[in-house]
Amino acid sequence: MAPPPVVTFILGAWNLGISGDLLLQGVLFAQFAHYFDLYKKDILLLRAFVGGLLVLTTLKSMQCLAILWVQNVVHFVDVFGALNMFYQFWLYGINVIFVAFIAFYVQLFFCQRLWVISKNIYVVVLIVALFAFALLAAVVETAFFFSDRTFPLRQWFAVHLATVFAGDLILCASSIYFLLNHSTGAMPQTASMLKSIVKLTFQVRLGKDGSITGFSMLAIIANTLLPKLYAISAMWTLNSRRDLRLAPPNGQNTSSTEGTSGRQARTNNVELGILSGPGNRVPIQVRTQVQIVQYSDDMFSKLGLDPVTVRV
Repeated sequence: MAPPPVVTFILGAWNLGISGDLLLQGVLFAQFAHYFDLYKKDILLLRAFVGGLLVLTTLKSMQCLAILWVQNVVHFVDVFGALNMFYQFWLYGINVIFVAFIAFYVQLFFCQRLWVISKNIYVVVLIVALFAFALLAAVVETAFFFSDRTFPLRQWFAVHLATVFAGDLILCASSIYFLLNHSTGAMPQTASMLKSIVKLTFQVRLGKDGSITGFSMLAIIANTLLPKLYAISAMWTLNSRRDLRLAPPNGQNTSSTEGTSGRQARTNNVELGILSGPGNRVPIQVRTQVQIVQYSDDMFSKLGLDPVTVRV
């Protein structure tokens, strides 16, 4: 007999979502190790940002493991007890604010990049204000969760979703617009990456009176993976700086080199140029080849030349 929809689309969705969360956290651990190994001379504020992201994403995975334990172990064969957990368990109650805070944390990073490429204070302040209001709406929603007031809870959650979507949409459009104006020094991958963030903006949580469908399952999985995808996009951006600096400018060829020069390659990147400390320089390898040809005195004699004169 097939399991009821609530088991498949709710409990099953959390199992799949948490499994995906743990997989992405493994990817993040590799990205964090890569960053701290290669970018030891980044500015202190940027290294603190990465350290904070490491702590936040690790705590999020710990929260997911706790929910998985309660659902599958504490409430084993108790379907109704497992479902009631999503309206009573405090670790689930903080899920919305936890996801919103990690998203806000990464969104500030992208806003900083937007400021670097645009220098437009009005656009940046507008976007930051939208993200801050969305975070505030998530805080209010969480407060209503613990006060057991269902209707305001869903109302504030809808406000949070709409505001986040508006902020991400403006951020994406503004970044693409200003990057087109700085196309010679911009990262070509930025537009597609920001578009993917917009697609991940929709976060859905099933209400007590909501219908249980396959879309509910997809919504739970997407909402669980959302903070890790935000974090991966930020870390990919930071870790790609080395390859971008070593890459030649468009239309130029490269050659094998030896030796080290103190010059820095591709420092005109408008998005990430100010994030590195003064010691983070990528050396250019230069090879100088000197060919020495020796001639004997007999050869000069046959040519009618004075060897001494030629050597001088």
